[in-house]
Amino acid sequence: MRDNLRPDPPARTLRPAYMESYKEGFVEDTAGYIHSYDMAHVLMLGERGILPAETALGVLAGLREMDRLGMADCRRKAGGGNHAGEAWLTEHKGAAIGGAIGLARSSGDLSAISFRMYARHTLLELRKGLVELRAALVEFASRHVDHVLPGNTHGQHAQPITFALWAMMYNDALARDCARLGETIARANHSPAGAGIMSGTEFPIDRSRIAQLLGFDSVLTNTLDAALSHDLEMEFASTLNMLCYTLSRMAEDLFLWNTTEYDLITLPDWFIGISSMMPQKRNPDGLQDLRHLSTQAQATLTMVMGTERGPTGFPIIERRNSDRSLRQLARALGERLAILPDLLHDMEVKSARAESHANLYWASVTDLAGALVRQNRIDWRRAHGLVAGFVRDCIAKGQPPYEMSADDFNAYASRSGALKITLDEAVFTRALDARAFVSRRDTFGGPGPEAMDHAISQATSALAHERQALQALETTLAKAQENLLATVDTAVKGQRFV
Repeated sequence: MRDNLRPDPPARTLRPAYMESYKEGFVEDTAGYIHSYDMAHVLMLGERGILPAETALGVLAGLREMDRLGMADCRRKAGGGNHAGEAWLTEHKGAAIGGAIGLARSSGDLSAISFRMYARHTLLELRKGLVELRAALVEFASRHVDHVLPGNTHGQHAQPITFALWAMMYNDALARDCARLGETIARANHSPAGAGIMSGTEFPIDRSRIAQLLGFDSVLTNTLDAALSHDLEMEFASTLNMLCYTLSRMAEDLFLWNTTEYDLITLPDWFIGISSMMPQKRNPDGLQDLRHLSTQAQATLTMVMGTERGPTGFPIIERRNSDRSLRQLARALGERLAILPDLLHDMEVKSARAESHANLYWASVTDLAGALVRQNRIDWRRAHGLVAGFVRDCIAKGQPPYEMSADDFNAYASRSGALKITLDEAVFTRALDARAFVSRRDTFGGPGPEAMDHAISQATSALAHERQALQALETTLAKAQENLLATVDTAVKGQRFV
């Protein structure tokens, strides 16, 4: 009977290989922030007398030596993931120095503060990239104020618009994405350091001092919240997801215009791919890549949201996968933002063909109905019905708008029983002209020349102010880092804490 039984498996002594991926490893994106936190934490411990001055100064001297040798390389070789500073110090300065750095903090402090520092920096860089893309859209709009094209709804020609109105639409949409990035930066810029893993520490640390040294606006008050609430990751993913959807929609528009059937734009050679078999094919590879970014963003958001489900303190290991996905998405987004201004500059707009299409499929007849209301003083719905019938009749007969005249319309109105409704030729012709249609829409926010000039001027001013605000934040963070290093160096050189 025993021969038919499954043999006992050998006793395992090693962890499964896949579990190694969940260990804290070296992360290039956050190593510098952890290193800064190491210095700020130990500087605070020394200033407060929590660590003996000699020990704290020894730790700080070692951390600055890592800077001179190449911080990232030192941390990478030392191992230990987020605790690489301790590992390097222990190896090179001894256990008494290395072991001191972990006093009054936990791995939770390291991961929480490094993510917040990473988030504010990354979102700041993305926001700068967005500002440059918006500036390129405004510049594109200024070159195409008079270039008319058909606007679509339901995939059908709706009304004439301009390439400028299209570009300014995306400037405005991306401005909202910029604002969302800014709001996320503001919420990220609060220090969780000193929360420990949930309840802080019994040592009399100064959490505000660490926040000041690292350029944070303030401290997250509740230690349990600071350590184990991770809504920032969800907000980070959500904000990037919405931004990617805006960029994906822009790519979809350009993708459609680039098709052989539309043929409204020509993409630059550097943004296309050539078929390996068909030498005539100019595949819009760059646009397809940009369209797919929203899929990656949605997948990342789903992963982050799924990871954060559960009781407080349960999701820990799983977060390493979702954090990795977030960093990959942010990196991919930054790379694409960097090239989109060049695309807008180098892309050819076929304005003559676009205007021809805007005039070809009755896109301006809303204004024909409007002319009936003004000249014949009839209600809008009756005018709308007359124009709809006239257009249906012309399409059925294969007659395009440029072949029709006011006499044709008046004859149709008479046949329809509207004997007293007439239009003169000048009004009829102008009502059906796409360029005239656009010029009549000079109300605030519209595509008319004066309205568009105003929109471009307002956007240019707004971008200048936003650049100043971003520069101010960047300067504040840079000065905080400079002050941290200067304070550490002063303490090490003078062998005392002020």
